[in-house]
Amino acid sequence: MSSGKIGIDFGTSNSAAAIAQGGEVTLIELEGNNVTIPTAVFFNVEEDRTVFGRTAINEYLEGYSGRLMRSLKSILGTDLIKESTQVGYERVNFSDVIGMFLRHIKSTCENKVQQELNDVVLGRPVFFVDNNPEADKRAENELKKAAMKEGFRSVFFEYEPIAAARDYESTLTKEELVLVADIGGGTSDFSLIRLSPANRSKDDRKADILANSGVHIGGTDIDKKFSLKSIMPDMGYKSKLIGGLDMPVSPYHTLATWHLINTLYTPKK
Repeated sequence: MSSGKIGIDFGTSNSAAAIAQGGEVTLIELEGNNVTIPTAVFFNVEEDRTVFGRTAINEYLEGYSGRLMRSLKSILGTDLIKESTQVGYERVNFSDVIGMFLRHIKSTCENKVQQELNDVVLGRPVFFVDNNPEADKRAENELKKAAMKEGFRSVFFEYEPIAAARDYESTLTKEELVLVADIGGGTSDFSLIRLSPANRSKDDRKADILANSGVHIGGTDIDKKFSLKSIMPDMGYKSKLIGGLDMPVSPYHTLATWHLINTLYTPKK
């Protein structure tokens, strides 16, 4: 097989991939007839297999023994990326979980197009981590390292708001200022960007992102709030101890945040 290039939108809730062939960009069906795949991994301990996307969620809901992980992108730039979690009788590094998901997308696309895909363009938010340039750069490096570990030779990044606006930019005959809204699973981001025929062929478009802001309200936050509102009260959240003191709330917030749950039962040295 000859070598080709792929673009991957590695999202908090869902991911997608596309390749360019003959001047046309084509979305790849990543799961059945779906061109998107939930960013989810399920380690099915009962059947000794690892599955992804809708299959991962379905097997978890069907009651197989194992470990479901979602919103993998939220780990990037945090100390959690250096940690591992218990899966059956083994411990798995969180960075490797991200790699497994990228490898699944890579192999799925290669099987679809019958071509090796060794070069990748990965979408990235304007800021992985707010108000922390060092952590933001670390997050990008962590994602790049995970991609290269899974077989990509060259890894490039494209800012998500620029990527979202490129199709519209291709129709412009003069410069415009455009507001791009990204309602995501982790955060909802808004970017004011400059688009123009003169800049559309530039590789580095960071200077065209004139302003960016966001709120940490997305699918992950909604899941947490739903859990705290409807499930955790039945488990003692906001109840009273026998002595009349308030029950500590920190463990419940941890239990309602998927990527922190394991810290409640990980043995401490």
